[in-house]
Amino acid sequence: MLQDLGNIGEFVGALGVVVSLVYLARQMIQNTLTVRAASFNQMVQNSIRLLEHSFRDSEFAAFLARAERSPEDLTAEELLRWNAYMTAVYRHFGNLKYAHRLGTLDRQMWAAYEADLKRHLRTASWANWFLANREIFSTALGEQVDRALVELSEEREGAR
Repeated sequence: MLQDLGNIGEFVGALGVVVSLVYLARQMIQNTLTVRAASFNQMVQNSIRLLEHSFRDSEFAAFLARAERSPEDLTAEELLRWNAYMTAVYRHFGNLKYAHRLGTLDRQMWAAYEADLKRHLRTASWANWFLANREIFSTALGEQVDRALVELSEEREGAR
């Protein structure tokens, strides 16, 4: 009889451990989803902050258009502004690449940002700026830009 009570006690204890582990696993999944959502929200906010100057400030929009057309014609002050802006934009893309690699940015969202990066790289000034400054960015972003530039080159060759 005592042996049976001991076995029941062990069973109830083991069941308690299993229930606790299941609860803990669910909490970890919920926390992971919360972290992913917060991380994604932060990435979107950063994207908006970078774009906001272009649509709220006509002077900046004109500067950006001029810089994209011919960065070699910029004044020293404008060149400083162009370099700062490009650094911020490419840091943002580097952060997105890193988030995707960590799994906090899903494949579908990364594909959209990847297409946006490639769209920017169609503009020679964007591609040239990155190539001249690639050492200040992650190798993962450098590899991403290289792939995009190869794809763009192949697209241009195919269009001929």
